[in-house]
Amino acid sequence: MNESTRAFDDFTARMSDSQSCVLMRDFIAHYANPVRLKLLCRLVCGGRLCVNELVEVTGEKQSTVSQQLKQLQMARMVHREREGNRVYYSVANPVVEETMRFFSSIASRVDEFQGGGSGRL
Repeated sequence: MNESTRAFDDFTARMSDSQSCVLMRDFIAHYANPVRLKLLCRLVCGGRLCVNELVEVTGEKQSTVSQQLKQLQMARMVHREREGNRVYYSVANPVVEETMRFFSSIASRVDEFQGGGSGRL
């Protein structure tokens, strides 16, 4: 049995537990929102950014960005740090970074599977 098969078997066993399924569903749900997905992408790529910078790079309204950052903070996916009048956010957990890198690696294949051609999320 190779390492990949063993990891999948472990995952399958874990998903037989309903509490583990709920935790996994809740974790994945945070990535289902397009604004949160953009924010996480920018934070993984750009490191520590303030709300104004995130508004600028995502093209979203400040209120929308703040609301979604609050959701990500409550989920412990981002860390919030105040410096004077500015609030900075960064990725709080390496699992978030790993997940975003995984999404990046499959983005073009998902787009092709869905019939698109841009190769970008």
